[in-house]
Amino acid sequence: MSKKRDRPTPPPKRAAAPVQETRPASATPGRFVWVGLGLAVFAFLLYANTLGHQYVLDDPLAIGKNELVKKGISGIPELFVQHYRAGTEGAGASALLYRPLSLVTFAVEWSIAPGSPFLGHLMNVLWYALTVALLFFSLQRLLAGRHWLLAAGAALLFAAHPLHTEVVANIKSRDEILNLFFTTLGLYAWARWLERPAFRWLAAALGSYFLALLSKESAVVLLPVFPLAGWFFFKKTARQSFGYAALFALPAVLFLLVRAAVLSKTTDKFIVSEMDNPIVAASGLGEHMATGFMVLWKYFQLLAVPYPLLSDYSFRHLSVVGWSDWQAPTGLVLYGALVFLAVRGLAQRQLPAFCAAAFLCGVALYSQMPLVIGTLFGERLMYAPSVWFCLGAAWVIWRLTGFDLSQAVDNARLPEAKKIGAGAGILIGVAGLFGVLTVARNADWRDNLTLFTADSAKAPNSVRLHNGMGSELYTRFSTEKNLSETEKNELLSQIETHSREAIAIRPNPVSYLNLGNAAIARNRYSDAIEQYQKALDEAPNYGIARTNIGRTYLAWGREEGQENHNIPRAVELLEKAVEYGMSDANTFLNLGTAYGMQGRNEKAVQCFEKTVALEPNNQTAWRNMSIAYRAMGNMAKADECRQRADALR
Repeated sequence: MSKKRDRPTPPPKRAAAPVQETRPASATPGRFVWVGLGLAVFAFLLYANTLGHQYVLDDPLAIGKNELVKKGISGIPELFVQHYRAGTEGAGASALLYRPLSLVTFAVEWSIAPGSPFLGHLMNVLWYALTVALLFFSLQRLLAGRHWLLAAGAALLFAAHPLHTEVVANIKSRDEILNLFFTTLGLYAWARWLERPAFRWLAAALGSYFLALLSKESAVVLLPVFPLAGWFFFKKTARQSFGYAALFALPAVLFLLVRAAVLSKTTDKFIVSEMDNPIVAASGLGEHMATGFMVLWKYFQLLAVPYPLLSDYSFRHLSVVGWSDWQAPTGLVLYGALVFLAVRGLAQRQLPAFCAAAFLCGVALYSQMPLVIGTLFGERLMYAPSVWFCLGAAWVIWRLTGFDLSQAVDNARLPEAKKIGAGAGILIGVAGLFGVLTVARNADWRDNLTLFTADSAKAPNSVRLHNGMGSELYTRFSTEKNLSETEKNELLSQIETHSREAIAIRPNPVSYLNLGNAAIARNRYSDAIEQYQKALDEAPNYGIARTNIGRTYLAWGREEGQENHNIPRAVELLEKAVEYGMSDANTFLNLGTAYGMQGRNEKAVQCFEKTVALEPNNQTAWRNMSIAYRAMGNMAKADECRQRADALR
C-alpha cells in the first residue's frame, strides 16, 4: 500500500477587501490664482458704478439712524447682545432678528468715515469680489477630478448674475454677502479637512459656519450641504458623511442659544402684515400652498431670465393665487422634478443631483411653506441659492457643447479652442449679457427717487412703490431750494397722482400722509387735515399723522392771525394745534400773542410762561409777557419781564 504524500495545506481564502473609490488629488491652488483674481476683478468692475450711490431703502435704519452703529468701534460689544435694530427707534418686527456681524462692519466703517455711503458701497463691492474668487477656489476643491473650467464657469455666471444687484447695491444687504462668504469659506475648509483631516481645517470650517450664522440666520438651512458635500464629492459613506457633518450642529446650536438669550429681552411680537406678505390673507392651506409654489416658480424664472427686476414685490404686485393660476402648478411640477433629480442621483453621486439638493436646501426657507416670513418675495433671498443654480447651469453648458469635464488638470492652461470654443462662447455670451443688465440695473439704485421712479413704472400695482415715490418726491420738494413754481407744482401733482393710485389699490396711511403733505404745501389746510385724519383712521398709532395735524393747525392759525387778522379763528386753530401735541415754544408764543390781542391776558401769561420755560432767552416772549402783566395791572411783574427782555437785546 503506497504511502500518501503529504501536501501543504493551502491558507484559508480571505474575503476580498472592498474596493475604495479613490478621489483625484485636488489641483494646486497657487497655479489658479490668476483665475480667481480675474473673476474678482470682473465682479468689482461690474459694480464699480455703485460707488457714488447714496443710502437707499433700509440703509439709514441699519446705519445712519442706528445709535449703536454710530458709536463706532466702542459700540461693537453692545451689538452682540442686542437684536438687529436695537439702536433704531421703532424697530418693530426687526426686534426678532439677530444679525450682529453686518452691524459690526458698519460700526467699523462709521468710525473711519461717519455717514459715508461711499465707504459702505466700496466695502460691499470688495466683499462681493472676494466672495466670487473664494467661490471659484471652493468649487474647484469640491470638484476635484473635473476640469477647473467647470468651477470657473459657475463663478463667472454667479459674478455677472443681475439678481445680485439688490444685495451689492443696497449696503444693508451686507448680511447676505457675509452669510455666503463665510459659508463658502466653511465649505473650502471642510473640503480640505475631508481630503486630509487636520484640526486647523476643522476649526476653520466650524468657525466660518458660525460667522455665517452671525451674519444671517438663514445659514441654518445650509447645514445639510456639508454632509452632501462629503457624500457626493469625497466618496464618503452615508454614515461617515452625516457623522462628520454632525459637528456643524455645534455652531448651529450655539448660535441658536445665543440668539434665544438675546431676543428673550424684547417683548415685541412678530406680526406679518398683508402689505408685507400677502400670503397671510390666503384662505386655507390650498391657497397658501398654491401661492408658495407660485413664489418658487418666480424665483427660478428670475434665476433663468433676470428681467425685469424690482426692489419690492409686496402688495399688490404679487398677490395670493389659487391652483387655477398657471404659475402654481408649474412651480409644483418644477420643484417636484428637482426633488426627483436630487433623490434619483443620490446613489450615483451625480453632480446635477447635488446642485438640485443644495438649491432646494437654500430655497426651502423662502417657499412660505415651512413658515411665513416677513416678505413674500425678495431678489436678495436668492443670493446664496443662486450658487447652485449657476453651478448646474455651467455643467449643462459644458456637457451640451461636448467638453469632457473629467479631464482633471493641475494647471490653469486652457484646452484647445476647438474643444472649448462652443461652451466658452456660450458662457462668455451669457455672462456678457448678464453683465450689461447688471450695470444698467445698478444705475437704478443711485438713490431712492431714482429707484422708485424706475420700479413703479414696471410695477404699477405696487402700493409700496407708489408710496415710495410720493415720499421721495415730497422730500425733493422740501429740500431743493432752487425749484421754480412750475417745478414745485409738477412735483406736487406727481405726489398726488402716485398717492391716489396707491389708494385706489388699497387705502393706506402712507398714501393719505403724502396727500396731506401735498395739500399743506399748497396751503390747503383743511384738505391736509382731512387727509391726515384718514391716515389716523387707517392706523390709530401713526404718530407722524397726528403730529402733522398739529403742525397744520399751527400754520393755519398763524396765517389767520398774521395775514387775515382773524384773531378768534386764529385762537381756535392754535388751541387745536396744542390739542394735537404741539407743545413747542413757537406754538405757545403764537397762542399767547393771540390771547393777548383778544384781551385774555391771564391765558396769554400762561402761554408766555410756557414759552420762556422752553426758551429762556426768547426776548419776544418776555416783552409780550410784560405787556400782558401791565394790562392786568401787575406792574411789578411787568417791570420784571421788561428787564429780562431788555437784558436779551
